[in-house]
Amino acid sequence: MLEVRSLAKRYGDVLALTDLTVNVGERSCLVLLGRNGAGKTTALRCMAGVLAPSAGTVRVDGIDAASDPAAVRARVGLMPELPGLYERMSARAYLDYFGAIYGMDQDVRKRRIDELLDLFELTDAGDRWLGTFSKGMRQKVALIRATLHRPRLVLADEPTSALDPDSARRAWAYLKDLQAHGCALVICTHNMDEAEHLGASDDGDAAIGIMSAGRALAIGDMPSLRVRSGLQVRRETRELPTLQDIYLAVISSYSGNHQHELVGSRSA
Repeated sequence: MLEVRSLAKRYGDVLALTDLTVNVGERSCLVLLGRNGAGKTTALRCMAGVLAPSAGTVRVDGIDAASDPAAVRARVGLMPELPGLYERMSARAYLDYFGAIYGMDQDVRKRRIDELLDLFELTDAGDRWLGTFSKGMRQKVALIRATLHRPRLVLADEPTSALDPDSARRAWAYLKDLQAHGCALVICTHNMDEAEHLGASDDGDAAIGIMSAGRALAIGDMPSLRVRSGLQVRRETRELPTLQDIYLAVISSYSGNHQHELVGSRSA
């Protein structure tokens, strides 16, 4: 579904992303974790065909994003952290506009808009201007917009950060349903509980990537990341170390080694 090879992105003298290589198959999920500025959003934008990488390749359904970005964008649903909605449009008109851009038949997109507005409890607000919506309501509309055309790949940056617990539960259930019907997911989140839940799978169809300074420090399922972290497994009311323990251990180890390299290079 998604094949990323040696992906890199440079902004002037800043290397925002370097040497990222991942595969995400149908019905699979990749969760990306990292501090602000770790390169997660840059990676998503390159995967979506919105941002041209400085090096490396992105292929979606076998289509090269550099050769045919329009075809890749048609297969991808990108949900940015900041939705950027058209505030002087109603939710229905806004979603219908994007459904038309996606090439959806008018009857199909109307039915799908009605279904999703109902799912996310926005039916009564569907004819209100988006400028009157709360942050959480805007985030729901952004998720609907990104998935209205049932894309083959969903790329979501902090999709539930502004949602209340019940709305977040609905959003995750909806995304998991898309995944069950063949969609691949790449999710960026700072919520460790959500990430651990998404990254836990008995079928081997989920992975977690820990990023820092534009690099993927570790990618794998929870058992392999536990081994990679060097932390001892112990059992209490839940299996420990948790994903948060693993994340902090990986980041701390990288930061310490990086600092040692800097000191060594200065001494030389």
